Amino acid sequence: MAYTLASSSVNVNEGSNVTITLYTTGLTDGTLVPYNIYGTGINLQDFNNRTLLSGNFSIRGNQASIKLDIKNDFQTEYVETFTLTLPNTGFNESINININDTSKTNSSLIAKFYVTADQLVVLEGQTAKFNIRATNVDPGTAVAYSIYGIQKEDLTNQSLINGIITLNSTDVPNETSANISLPILTDYLTEGQETIVLVLSPDFPYVLELSATIVVQDTSFNTDPYYYLSTDKDRVVEGSNVTIYLNTYNVPDGTVIPWRIYPLDPINGGITDSDFENVSNLSGFFPPLSANVANIILQIRDDLVFENTEVFYVGIPETIYATGYISILDSGNTLITTDDTFTGNINVKFLDPAVLQANLGSVTKSLSFWKDTTGLLSENMVLQGKTSYEVPDLLALYHPFSYVIRSKISIENWRNSIKSLLHPAGLTVFSEINNDTALAEILSLAVKTTGDSTISTSDPITSDATDVDASSTLLDISRIQI
Repeated sequence: MAYTLASSSVNVNEGSNVTITLYTTGLTDGTLVPYNIYGTGINLQDFNNRTLLSGNFSIRGNQASIKLDIKNDFQTEYVETFTLTLPNTGFNESINININDTSKTNSSLIAKFYVTADQLVVLEGQTAKFNIRATNVDPGTAVAYSIYGIQKEDLTNQSLINGIITLNSTDVPNETSANISLPILTDYLTEGQETIVLVLSPDFPYVLELSATIVVQDTSFNTDPYYYLSTDKDRVVEGSNVTIYLNTYNVPDGTVIPWRIYPLDPINGGITDSDFENVSNLSGFFPPLSANVANIILQIRDDLVFENTEVFYVGIPETIYATGYISILDSGNTLITTDDTFTGNINVKFLDPAVLQANLGSVTKSLSFWKDTTGLLSENMVLQGKTSYEVPDLLALYHPFSYVIRSKISIENWRNSIKSLLHPAGLTVFSEINNDTALAEILSLAVKTTGDSTISTSDPITSDATDVDASSTLLDISRIQI
């Protein structure tokens, strides 16, 4: 999965709005991706029509957007910055937006806050400490705070993830201070580097003059194996292929990992071995791991049978690790045999452009042989009206069997050459014709019709449904491949 955040602007004035868009890959329509909004001095009073500083993106077509209306609060706060982050993706995606202060109040009475840190980098097992200094704030004033960038489970005291600080007087006139100490837990989980952000939320006008963050260096090591499966595409047309990528952690090189194909609908999914080339029992093994990666290529078979979209995913058996959904789109190729009847003008709308391809051929093919000498030229085999007593120059001999013709040129040219040069009796073509001819040399291509028909196609992933109407006999020769 991939997540990318973008905004209509990185700077927005009070009283206007900003649109934030999430772009994804591999997520089905309707998937909800949670988000949080935070920032020093940022609260619900900075937005119109919001009851929470959190919500969900609703994915459709691998993207979703939200519109944030910035309130014109008539308080002098100077430039404020809020951050929108995706807390549950595992990659800490976020985007920052600056709110330009357009309010007009007396700034001389505005509280000012300065946030510093004893250490800008700490290790797991140590304590992260923020120091808060304020001016124009009376001693005893309570200010709410929240901690972002880490989870409450990362602290030995989980209640410290948010709370209240009380500002105390100092030796400096018109100055108060407070501090917050956050003991970091050694959790023995490999999480990578994390950055702690302290967000203050006073209920009065203020400005943040100085801010600091603290980086937590991960000292834990997780020895549990981890697998990540991805694909190079989520839709594949019959006759082409899809690549399945495997990335691993804490798995030795040379390890052979099994895989299995799972239909989206196990009962009515329609996915079988026959949908793939060289797949047995819908399962197999990745090549031995090299540098923690391996991949396989699944070749999708073009079965020459019209089918609705089929959906599957590939997973590692008996684990939770799997790819996103992969849709098999029908190629539009259909095997046309001697007695097939097709109805009317067929316009099929697929998710991808489709080309109608007619594969013309014999119903069966097999080896043949002569069982006796009946087929040989003989003086006893003459045309009707002739007798065996004619002089040899007047005899017109013939074969009592049919011809099988395979030609690289026009059948008319072939017939004329036989008639004029080789066979004085002429030629009647009534047997198999397998003619590889350029489109410009095709004389006609007819379709038998029995009346109108309707075919329904659907994609279970996108819930797109299209009726295919056959209302007249119409065939576009330019789209036919023979």
